Amino acid sequence: MRIHLTDRHLIPSLLAFMREHVHVTADRVGPQEIEVSQLGSQHAAGRRLELDLLLQTWRASHASVETRILD
Repeated sequence: MRIHLTDRHLIPSLLAFMREHVHVTADRVGPQEIEVSQLGSQHAAGRRLELDLLLQTWRASHASVETRILD
């Protein structure tokens, strides 16, 4: 899944946060977008929920940025 950020300067921070999780891979795919892949056998709804929760956790420390998951 791709994630769009309103502040491109925070891409490295979000990438580092996502990469801290052993079952997640994350790469920059555009000036303001990253692509996240979650390893495992969860169904799509479960992966989306987990990604939403991870983003909420990261945004708690970065209140000035908006994120949007692009399906």
